[in-house]
Amino acid sequence: MANVIRSAKSSGKWNDNDLIAYNITVTAVPSQQFFLQETDVSLTVTGLDPTLATAADYSDANISDSTYSFLRYLHDAITPRDGMAIRVSRVDEFTREVLVEVDFKQDVRGMLIAHSIPLLICDEIRKVAKINLCLRDFESKMILFLQMNKTPMGRSNVEARMIVGAIAAYQYNNNKRQKRDLHPLDTMTIPCITMVRARPTFYLVPVTKALNDAVISGQYPSDRTEVLKCEVASDYDGGMEAPEYRGVALQYYVAFKSLAKSHWEKFLG
Repeated sequence: MANVIRSAKSSGKWNDNDLIAYNITVTAVPSQQFFLQETDVSLTVTGLDPTLATAADYSDANISDSTYSFLRYLHDAITPRDGMAIRVSRVDEFTREVLVEVDFKQDVRGMLIAHSIPLLICDEIRKVAKINLCLRDFESKMILFLQMNKTPMGRSNVEARMIVGAIAAYQYNNNKRQKRDLHPLDTMTIPCITMVRARPTFYLVPVTKALNDAVISGQYPSDRTEVLKCEVASDYDGGMEAPEYRGVALQYYVAFKSLAKSHWEKFLG
């Protein structure tokens, strides 16, 4: 909608109206369409401890130290303390633990928590996209992946914040490419995950030069940007506190690791 008001704002103030203002839609697709590989693979085959998908909680006496740590972080991320609301920092710590467990980081990527990326929007240079967690390539310093989290009581629009974070990452990465004497890219697909009460959702956010130019100038882009998302297929209403849901979610994480890498390798150069 060309007549929607666009203003210079940091990511924390983005909502669905901003997605409409920049002709961005989000489409949910099944895992068979989203991933490059099958998700129905046993955790043992992927190299993960199978008790991650069977242990009820961290008090189980038959779990490894790494599984205990994972389940303890999970417990802290979903359990209020002394009547206080759950802090997003505890969700951040749990999502970091999940990424470490499935080896997202490996040896060439740094994991940053509560990181701010500069955002040029509506000709305003003093705005930022605040990211709960991201992966950054050690050598090029490019942002490879974004994680956005929200507590049950959080009011912000986690999906809109994630998408503008991907736009900021596109700007940041092209600046890094130019400093390495590489041409800026017209398109980057930024892999992202959101976590709301221990329920992850996986995203591919395609950021084009046309979309970025529209954000910078505060204009309505004629071409629609379609963001794809994939939710964990489960009949369970809760999240990763349930072993049945947790096992499926971890299978999605393993599949997403390969998918994410296939996209960030295209803009690392």
